[in-house]
Amino acid sequence: MASDSDSDSGEYHGLQILTTCIELIGVSLLSFCLARRVPTGWRQWKHLTWGRTCVLLVLLDSWIFVFFSGILTAGIGISWSHTTCTLAIYSCISFYAVSKILIYAFLSEKVYIVWTGGNQASRHKTKVYRLCAFVLLGYFAIGILMVLGNAHTIRADGVCVIGLKAFATIPLIAYDLSLNIFLTAMFMCPLWILHPISPRLRSVAKRTL
Repeated sequence: MASDSDSDSGEYHGLQILTTCIELIGVSLLSFCLARRVPTGWRQWKHLTWGRTCVLLVLLDSWIFVFFSGILTAGIGISWSHTTCTLAIYSCISFYAVSKILIYAFLSEKVYIVWTGGNQASRHKTKVYRLCAFVLLGYFAIGILMVLGNAHTIRADGVCVIGLKAFATIPLIAYDLSLNIFLTAMFMCPLWILHPISPRLRSVAKRTL
């Protein structure tokens, strides 16, 4: 008759196999997306816009995170080791924060394009872009809270448990929600104000959706 420890070991082994499969699929899909996004010639690199650069960096950040987490979980193993368990939570925080900053930078770029009507106005001289950049600076405070409020421990059965404490989780969710609403409103505002919408602005808005 199998003991409880053997049953738990088999369950964890099955979860590890499932996790490894998901990571392999994730790396493959992200590699495919990166291959489609990476410029193939010098001319394309030269004319790479900031918005497309953000998308490319988000994909690269996600690829590195999935690859690195696969090494931690399937290779090194995060159980029974406080060092790898600590490394797991800090890697999650780092890659997550970088990806969110890049995503919001991409959305800010879209707001800038719509407000300027696609004109080649300097970003630093555009009030709406500076406003978006100022609001985005708040994410650095959220990042500090995530670092200070991280929680990682190893249970008695050797399983590494990671997460964030309430004083870090609540501001993170509130800030993400508020920033999404703010950037969406800033994107839609020119479309609401202008009646009728100019053909040029309509074309720019469609390209940024």
